[in-house]
Amino acid sequence: MCIESLYKNGLIVTIFGTVFTIVIAIIGWAAMPGIIASVSKKTLVLEEGNFVWNLWHDPPYPIYTDFYIFNCTNYEDVVRNGTKPIVVELGPYSYREYRNKDTNVEENPPDRVYYREHRLYYFSKDTSGPGLSLDDVITTVNPIYMTVSSYLDRLPTNDSAADVAVNLIDNFLKERGESVFMTVTADELIFKGWPLDTYVELYLRIQDIFNPWPPFFPDRPPDLPFLPDLPPDIIDEGVTLGLFKAKNDTNDGLFLVNRGTADYRLFANIEAWGKTLENSSAYLPYWPGEKSYCNEIQGTDGTVFPYGIDVDDKIWIYQTDLCRTVYTVYEQHETFRDLPARRFILPKSVLENRTNAPENECFCLDEDDEGTCPNTGALFIGACYGGAPLIGSNPHFFNGDPRYINGVEGLSPNKAKHETYLILEERTNTLLYASKRVQLSIDVRKTRLSGTANLQGRVFLPVLWYEENAMIDDANAEKFNLFTVIEIVLWTLFAIGLVLAVVGAFLIAFHFHKEKKLSKTV
Repeated sequence: MCIESLYKNGLIVTIFGTVFTIVIAIIGWAAMPGIIASVSKKTLVLEEGNFVWNLWHDPPYPIYTDFYIFNCTNYEDVVRNGTKPIVVELGPYSYREYRNKDTNVEENPPDRVYYREHRLYYFSKDTSGPGLSLDDVITTVNPIYMTVSSYLDRLPTNDSAADVAVNLIDNFLKERGESVFMTVTADELIFKGWPLDTYVELYLRIQDIFNPWPPFFPDRPPDLPFLPDLPPDIIDEGVTLGLFKAKNDTNDGLFLVNRGTADYRLFANIEAWGKTLENSSAYLPYWPGEKSYCNEIQGTDGTVFPYGIDVDDKIWIYQTDLCRTVYTVYEQHETFRDLPARRFILPKSVLENRTNAPENECFCLDEDDEGTCPNTGALFIGACYGGAPLIGSNPHFFNGDPRYINGVEGLSPNKAKHETYLILEERTNTLLYASKRVQLSIDVRKTRLSGTANLQGRVFLPVLWYEENAMIDDANAEKFNLFTVIEIVLWTLFAIGLVLAVVGAFLIAFHFHKEKKLSKTV
């Protein structure tokens, strides 16, 4: 090859390689994100039959809910001597969960859809802990006994008539062997339920005493709930209570969500919720302030999320079992199933006390009662469960007040095991993995019932915590491979362009080297 050819060919290859590299760079780093954004905005809408509709309507990937139960091993000493409770965690008792959204429950307005989500749970021995059975016997705090205790503590004090009523109820429960603690099977505690015949009978007796409010009592306490009549079938056939019995083979209410067709930022956003269409609202009825931050329903149900979420954004999720909306914040980038992803976690601020997080002020119902105005790491969710002394938190009070952790022996909070988090596909915000973790505890303290007389101090005694896991299946994860393939092709072409540019530059340099060498020999 002559020297002139080296120069010409080198120049051609260099120019072509440089231009080719610039074009690929423009496509890869400028045009491609715009293309993905455009496609995402148009396809991430709730339209019957499309990809996200199927993920949202009838999730094809497996969902498991694992329950971890706290067995109290020294309950007799707790009741007799006020000893600190000792608990041993048993689990997981694992259930396969099936979800399906019924979108034909109401006439759907334009750009929106009503639905009720039906859920079914089936015990999975294969994914449960080794040697565990639903027949395992558990001793735990009796939530109904403590609810009755809480109810009686709202009656007037230093009043002979109220004292008589309390004594009648106390004797009634003692005669039937009711106590702060109860012994049930794992199945009864979670879904099957344990008999409540004693408390149905007690309920009817309390109704006779307090409905209507006795005229010789002082004024009725404003926070004392009224007792409605029980359905006849409960009285005639009896009733059982399982902590999650009302969640199985049923739904969490009527949701109205935005399809995202008019504004992609509102995709799957919950605009109203209620048990019926008549009481549906954009605000909850549980917390102080009709339209307060605590009552505001925001975000999605956690199944799908809108396009365009940034690392500085909060992801809002409405949780019916917690009676509130929560949010997650960005923690880190990572790779999940070979896909680029971002992890969002439930931050400490969600359950922070009102001093450090003033927006949480409205979650405090009574500042003089820690049971209804807990400190950091706990939430009084009895607000939407009939006033029961029920406390929600992270498992083992992770990120909570040390007093709650130290009040019970056997707790060991751990970020990896007890933190709630989401993993979203980086480009479309499609859910790749979610782990929702919630603990239920009972506010246990000395009350006017004699069975609590020896209790010392106050403790939020954990009953169980559950972990709801959902992970995208292989078939749907592979649909994102198109983005990966495009990226690989672009990077390969970019590399080819760079190689061509380098080869061209080498030819030009070789031309000048040869030319210089020839000039010296002349």
